[in-house]
Amino acid sequence: MFTGLNKNEEKKLATLEQLRIEDKTKDQALGDFAELARKVMSVSGAFVTVFDGQYQHVKFAINAPFPLESMPITETMYQHAVDTDSPVICPDTRADTQFSNHRLVKEGAIGFYAAAPLKTRDGFVLGSLCVIDKHPFMPSQDRIDNFLHIANLAGVYLEARNSIGFIDALTNLPNRRQLLRDIEKLAEKNVNDSYSLIIFDCIDMPQAYELSRYLGLFAVEKMLKDFSSLLRLRLNLKKETVLYTFAPGRYAVLLKSRNAENLIQKAGALPPTQSKITTDIDITLNTHAGYVSFKPTAASPAEIFRQAISALHEAIKRDIPVQKFDIELDKRRNDEFRLLYDLSEAIKTEGQLYLVYQPKVSLSDGHIEGVEALLRWQHPSKGNIPPTTVVALAEKTSLISAITHWVITTALSQLKEWRKAGIGIPISVNVTVRDLSKAGFADRLEEQILASGLTTADLRIECLETEKVLESDIALNELDVLKLRGFKILLDDFGAGYSNINYLRRIPLDIVKLDRSLISLITTDTGSRIIVRNIIVMLKELDYLVLAEGVEDEETALMLKTFGCDEAQGYFFSKPVSAKQIAAMFSVHE
Repeated sequence: MFTGLNKNEEKKLATLEQLRIEDKTKDQALGDFAELARKVMSVSGAFVTVFDGQYQHVKFAINAPFPLESMPITETMYQHAVDTDSPVICPDTRADTQFSNHRLVKEGAIGFYAAAPLKTRDGFVLGSLCVIDKHPFMPSQDRIDNFLHIANLAGVYLEARNSIGFIDALTNLPNRRQLLRDIEKLAEKNVNDSYSLIIFDCIDMPQAYELSRYLGLFAVEKMLKDFSSLLRLRLNLKKETVLYTFAPGRYAVLLKSRNAENLIQKAGALPPTQSKITTDIDITLNTHAGYVSFKPTAASPAEIFRQAISALHEAIKRDIPVQKFDIELDKRRNDEFRLLYDLSEAIKTEGQLYLVYQPKVSLSDGHIEGVEALLRWQHPSKGNIPPTTVVALAEKTSLISAITHWVITTALSQLKEWRKAGIGIPISVNVTVRDLSKAGFADRLEEQILASGLTTADLRIECLETEKVLESDIALNELDVLKLRGFKILLDDFGAGYSNINYLRRIPLDIVKLDRSLISLITTDTGSRIIVRNIIVMLKELDYLVLAEGVEDEETALMLKTFGCDEAQGYFFSKPVSAKQIAAMFSVHE
């Protein structure tokens, strides 16, 4: 219906829908344009309308001979100009065949009529500015020119009014919605040139949240606003190059690919930024960038955004200044994401997840003193998924707690079966700081064990991510409660970190597991032997039970025994095996 509409009519009609909604303050501003036009033309009445494709909605009117309501465009006097979106100046409506049969003309309400379209910069017609008088009237050309100029200003106002949602309130830069719209326009115009979207990240958002917590939101917002100006200067952006605010702390540039190479080189050489948050607090901001090149007609804006963000996150993950979108890397990340979803389904579905058990053997008599429960995943289409992959997928999500719950529930069920068969060994399960940081974890675990007809001595807790545990008061408290309730607590991977002595002082431990990296060289390296021997002596003097993991050969096992190590696990004794195989080991022993 309107020549101002381009191919993306749905989006533009949505714009008109927003304008149609009543806003008295903003509609009064339109009324000021109408009043100015009325005075310039020296007529008695004026009104402003917006269109939505089928209806004309009167937003403001002065001395109009009709009610302020919506009416079909086909019933309006402006209908004749809709197809050309051109101004209409009719000195005498009674003498003009376009208007002479209109109801308001026949009733003598409108003898003079003038209307001008309210257009956006790209020619899209939003509505009309109209002036009327009861009597015929011939305005001068100056009056007509001034009237059309006022209509042009009113169109600019309407466009700006609709654009408020496209400006970031903090930085006053065009926002992500505007960037989306600009990419859409390229596609609408069938642009065949290759474009590049570059997204910059200047601050780690958890860091920003912490700064907001301690310094207040205003200080962080000021820093982000200042950085947007600094980024433009450091990139030496041309005046016509738009810098967008993509998200808090993230900015974007859209330009033709042939012009992007120089900018990408600059992005790769951006130095760290020292930001003075307060008079005595400085922080360092490291900028990362990800970019993608694309043909506007070949990909949706949403997919372009996704690819650029994927490249940015790869740059952040690898801690490099700039990363181009890599389809192979992206596929790998997408596969991981899909696998993460499959893992969440596997937890709910029987037959995919299962436990294997690795024996812990007494070095003094060779008896099995317990087992460690280890998770395995048989994917229905991908086969066996390595345990390291499962942990890497789940450890940064809420799935890790669901996995812990599944492992504990399955282990308790197995313990009940073994108890019926006369097998009295405990099972050790791995517990993360995410689990321990949930208040009441110890109480819920004890309730679950007692409800299974077992005791707290039947299940042992292997404490993972020990450094993070020390950062959580809740986790430390839960460990204290577990200890009081009779659970044995194991410190995993002792010797692999840097703060192990601190762990011993602060965590209520019973058993310390020596990491395989600590014991792997004791048969060939004198220094390693001295270190391990003295660590074991120290731990024994502190009254800990010492367990060595990753024992692969008899010589290592014998040496650990002479050092005073209590227990060991590793492939020399047994690989992780099924529950039936564990039961068979006890049958053979008997």
